[in-house]
Amino acid sequence: MSTAIDGTREGTRPTYVEELAEVLRVLVVAGVPLGVVVAGLGGRLAMLVLRLTSPEAVVGRETDDGFVIGQVTVAGTYNLLVLGAAVGFIGAAAYVAVAPWLVGPRWVRAATTGVTAGALVGSMLLHADGLDFTVLEPLWLAIALFVALPALFGVLLTYAVERVEEPDHWTARGQRRGQVPVLVLLLFVPALVVVVPVAVVVAALLPLRRALLEPLRRSVVGTWVVRCCFATIPLLAFVALAKDLQELLG
Repeated sequence: MSTAIDGTREGTRPTYVEELAEVLRVLVVAGVPLGVVVAGLGGRLAMLVLRLTSPEAVVGRETDDGFVIGQVTVAGTYNLLVLGAAVGFIGAAAYVAVAPWLVGPRWVRAATTGVTAGALVGSMLLHADGLDFTVLEPLWLAIALFVALPALFGVLLTYAVERVEEPDHWTARGQRRGQVPVLVLLLFVPALVVVVPVAVVVAALLPLRRALLEPLRRSVVGTWVVRCCFATIPLLAFVALAKDLQELLG
């Protein structure tokens, strides 16, 4: 990930505070709105589709996430958007962590990120004993939607993060660098329960990243060791997803 810091001289390295501020700006501006749209609104739309394709008997029952099927309220919708905002921030943080080690052009990075997100998050959401996969019909559609949404999020996240971190992005200019993230967070204040702890972890790990990133990237062996370590994430995710699918469909 590039860390173009407004106001620093070309060729100089930003300070820890400047780099942290830039990383957090990218996480908020790129991750939160995308999470709101894909995880929040997308999740609401997916549940609506499944509600329409399922028997009437499912109406009024509570999903695994605590939402009542067939009941659409302002408070419930806002809570879903807040959940999406938190998911978006976490997803952006994860992408920023692995981005320096991804290979290929942007579309390849987007595809691999999407596949990984679909398998990883999908394996977390699919449960053979979950209400979402025992009463909602058809089963294949429920599975497809709960895997496709995180996959779509992963693909779009690649473009969102890499665009927002570009020096000429409109949110990186002047006072908007600080104003836009604050405004975004003010729209979803309850999400701070998740955002703040994750931001603290980012702040704690950033010195390690600053110390090790460039030395490792200059080493061919070091680069591939790190890439192989990260490669275990999608591999384990696919194993877990395959197990979940076997339990659901078997």
